[in-house]
Amino acid sequence: MSIITLKDISFSYPSSDSFVFQNFSMSVEKGDYIAVTGKNGCGKSTLSRIIAGLLQPVSGQIEIDRNLVIALVFQNPKNQLISGMVSRDTAFGPKNQKCSKSETELRTIESLNITGILDKASSSTMSLSLGQTQKVALSGMIAMNPDVLILDEALSMLDDDSKKDIYSFLNYFHESGKTIIHITHEEEAVNKADKIVSMDGTVPKDQLDTGMSASGNKKKGEKEPSETVFVFDHVSFSYDQENPVLNDVSFTLEKGKLYALEGPSGAGKSTIMETGSGLLKPDSGKVYAKGKVVLCQQNAQAGIFETFAADDVAFGPRNQGLKGKALKERVRSAMEKANLSFEEFSNRHSFYLSGGEQKRLAIAGILAMDADILFFDEPTCALDTDSRLGILSMLKQLAQEGKTVLFSTHHEDEKQLCDEVISVAGQKDYITPDLLPEEAKSPETQGLLSGLRKLSSAFNARKNDKKGLVQKLPSWIKIVLFLTLFVFSLIPSTVPFGLTMFVLGIVYCLFAHFSLKKLIKAFLQITPFLLLFAIFQIMFRRPLEGEELFTTAKYFTLCPSKLWFCLVTYLKTLSSLSIISAFFVSTPEYDLIDGLEILLKPLSWIKIPVNYITLVMEIIFRFIPLLIDEASSIIKTQTIRGGLGETKGFFNKVRSLLPLFVPLIAQTIKRSEALSEALTVRGVK
Repeated sequence: MSIITLKDISFSYPSSDSFVFQNFSMSVEKGDYIAVTGKNGCGKSTLSRIIAGLLQPVSGQIEIDRNLVIALVFQNPKNQLISGMVSRDTAFGPKNQKCSKSETELRTIESLNITGILDKASSSTMSLSLGQTQKVALSGMIAMNPDVLILDEALSMLDDDSKKDIYSFLNYFHESGKTIIHITHEEEAVNKADKIVSMDGTVPKDQLDTGMSASGNKKKGEKEPSETVFVFDHVSFSYDQENPVLNDVSFTLEKGKLYALEGPSGAGKSTIMETGSGLLKPDSGKVYAKGKVVLCQQNAQAGIFETFAADDVAFGPRNQGLKGKALKERVRSAMEKANLSFEEFSNRHSFYLSGGEQKRLAIAGILAMDADILFFDEPTCALDTDSRLGILSMLKQLAQEGKTVLFSTHHEDEKQLCDEVISVAGQKDYITPDLLPEEAKSPETQGLLSGLRKLSSAFNARKNDKKGLVQKLPSWIKIVLFLTLFVFSLIPSTVPFGLTMFVLGIVYCLFAHFSLKKLIKAFLQITPFLLLFAIFQIMFRRPLEGEELFTTAKYFTLCPSKLWFCLVTYLKTLSSLSIISAFFVSTPEYDLIDGLEILLKPLSWIKIPVNYITLVMEIIFRFIPLLIDEASSIIKTQTIRGGLGETKGFFNKVRSLLPLFVPLIAQTIKRSEALSEALTVRGVK
């Protein structure tokens, strides 16, 4: 019996004059396992959104059984998440389905266990790798116990072991009578399906036959002289100074060779590449490179910031000084190498390309830099077979031309094409080479990126793990205590009252396990501003009538009322700072939202939708760091491609900043649209 029927549907986006697909028909029966295949850009993701009710076709008929629970896992997992904490994000769907607290907890634990990410339940969603984020997005949909599960390239960023676990669950899910629609380029997924729907007549084949081998044309036993051009020398790095991502990692890269970087999801492959390209500063160890290292990031959207495709590719060469015909030829060559026809794509809108097309455009932007050392983070992820083969052939060709190429991958057949495979754990028998290239220079934007990371973590950190007295309080009492202390800290008009609130602020910090060392540092940092404020008060505040004056200089008049006022203001500021710091470190986002939900519950008795108020708060805590992360990704790509910090001259730097704002605004709009879609598929009505 058909539960979903699409008959002669056609779709086109408002910004496009052409159809994504026309007169497409499809029937889905209960218990089907359908693989939807087709080349990048043929409309597979659009089809998934139509079935999930997020888009409406311009023509044709759609029939979907009433009360059918349809869950869609997006191709870009970051667009799927709502909450800032893994377990809360997974529980978001069941809560909207009005499940009981115990049922919600059970579904959350089971879903996170299925995807192998239960150990990250209390982690920030912003601290995860893209592969781990994909697992969280899948967990959230599984937890809704859907009748139909749609996977839009939902396993593309996972390592082989993780995929095996997910496929085992999908087999169980299918055998229990559920329906699966899997949009995929992977032959393994196609083989597991009982129906195949091809949107362009192609079925993926994962077995690559490139005609290449790791040794190229060299005869057996022949050893060509090699030159070390890149050294990762005993590098360690951590984002939070507590949990190291890289621990004493070392390896070398030689000129004219192709290298694969392997490791499970979340092992630190992206961190190695960002550290190697100068975007991250190692906690210890050094990076050496003969020339500039350019990096194509895993998230393709982050590498795109110009409106039109050709302009985006031209960004790097233009910063290198290329103009006119030379610039156009460089752009054309880079796009053709990335399997993007210059004639077809040069004037296409960058932000409305398919996921696979955006991936190839980001690669073209890096190729256009014509660098000697190139890093590619998961360059074949979510590409169709022909595009994947084209990119691998291109990587091999770059190495044969004398470039040094490192790319990360989970695919065994891709590793076999390389001269050497490097484990994310580094070389255990590593010895620092006698002849080292120059130490790699850090870009000026490294400090800016570090600041953005700290700002983002301020919204998403798990806060203080030490369980002080304040942490043990119920969430709503934490909020009431904070508001009471904070309001009273603003009231003091006398020194004794100010001192009392200052002492209470310090005690509050101690009970919240907030570091007194950090508090004293904050006091010292704010003191110069308060001294400046005091100077203005001494200059412009009038003495009380009949008050004794200590001194009367030209612009300064010292008297008791001014000194007491400045002292009270200083105490009020320090008290407020102490109380805010203690509350911040003792109250994670989820505690704040839960506490507000309890405190605002009486409003629901008079029909005020409290759940929408707390939802808005949760979205704010998610959305702000998401945009900070987006800005950080754009800055990384522009830095790599010769913009921002590497542009000389004040006016050139101002001009180079302009491309940051346009894509950030565009991404803000797209993130808002994606958030709206995520809320819809997760049961918010």
